[in-house]
Amino acid sequence: MTERIGIWIATVSPHGLHPLWQRFRASPLSVRLARGVFWSLVGAVISRGLGVLSAIIVARLVGITAFGEFTIIQSTVGLFGTFAGLGLGITATKYVAELRETDRVRCGRIIGLILLAAALGGLVAGAGLVLFASWLATHTLAEPGLAPLLRSGSALVLFSTLQGVYSGALGGFENFKRVAQVNWLGGILGAPLLMGFTFFGGLPGAVWGLVLQNALGCAIGHRALLLEAAKAGVKLSYAPQPGDWRILWHFSLPAFLSSALAGPANWICNTFLANQDHGYVEVALLNAAGQWKNFLTFLPLMMTSVLVPIFANLYHAGKVAEMRKMLRRNLAINVGICLVLAAPLAIFAPVILNWYGPGFKQGVPVLWLTLGTTVLSAATSLLSRAMQASGQAWVECVCSGFWAAILVAGCFLLVPAYKAAGLAGIHVLAMLAVLGLQWFLFRRIVSQVTTAPPTV
Repeated sequence: MTERIGIWIATVSPHGLHPLWQRFRASPLSVRLARGVFWSLVGAVISRGLGVLSAIIVARLVGITAFGEFTIIQSTVGLFGTFAGLGLGITATKYVAELRETDRVRCGRIIGLILLAAALGGLVAGAGLVLFASWLATHTLAEPGLAPLLRSGSALVLFSTLQGVYSGALGGFENFKRVAQVNWLGGILGAPLLMGFTFFGGLPGAVWGLVLQNALGCAIGHRALLLEAAKAGVKLSYAPQPGDWRILWHFSLPAFLSSALAGPANWICNTFLANQDHGYVEVALLNAAGQWKNFLTFLPLMMTSVLVPIFANLYHAGKVAEMRKMLRRNLAINVGICLVLAAPLAIFAPVILNWYGPGFKQGVPVLWLTLGTTVLSAATSLLSRAMQASGQAWVECVCSGFWAAILVAGCFLLVPAYKAAGLAGIHVLAMLAVLGLQWFLFRRIVSQVTTAPPTV
């Protein structure tokens, strides 16, 4: 299909652009990127569009306060999921991209190892959430009635962790058509579950609908991974050799620490906001704005996910100059996309928030500030993944720690006075600070690299 689309573009484009189009098609890297972006775009548009639609419907069904509680449940589950994930999704992407052609046997062992680690981490973290649900609901969320819902949502920890590995491994094979199929199929089949359970069961139904939606996504992802591995001649093995475990220290641990810093930082800030006067209303406003930030950044982040296996593959092959060129080009593209898409959303912010129901229109400043982070997050996420793909996971971890420290410190300073708008504002400042640090460190790193290190 991508080939037919390319022929159509060449046919309808002005004659003066034909030389540029021929140059593009003659570049294997450009073709790889375009194919990946196209299929990732198809999957992302459908899945994220359904995600926004589901959030709007859930908010209207349960009301603004209950929607805030639903948000804080997701945030708490996400915190435990961060510790369960152990940075395994990006680990799968990197090592599958490096080994899928050069060492298929080890590639199968690494995938099996990562799946085992994800299942174990998800079970342990989910059990921890069940155990501490009452304490968390009473002492940190200031709402003891949320404890049963936290226990119900504990299964999300396991399913979301496994989904991250499935997505990461499929991305490593660079068959983004199959990744897109997993995304849109999970969205089309899962969104009605969430909306239907919410309609009949209110807030508890929304939590169970989310659990079933993620379980379905896991089943679809597992089948897709088995098909893709077989197609590439990779046989999954669940009997790793002693040397395989080293990747967990050299790559997964720093990747995990980056997530482990970001997850708790966001959770601390959201929890602190929830404990203010009318806190769950403020959390609901922040979540509504975050839905549009996620929708806005889906294309830049999707392009970043496409670039990770390409970066890893180029770096492993010693083609560092090509990697640098692709990074510079895509930084400009990502920032430009966010600027173009953010403007109309900012203009129509009052209309958009009215869709969520009564009380949400007061969140217009929150939405404006949240949209302001999109350009910055598009750039920081790309630099972050480039550092990880080039083996600098520990350096990226330092940058994440810097961001988390600014976010939490700023939260305690601004949230008491400015509530959700204060938290959205400190997100902007934290992103600006980490972007400057990332740019400084990455320029120093790539200026010293001429060849890629061997695979761990």
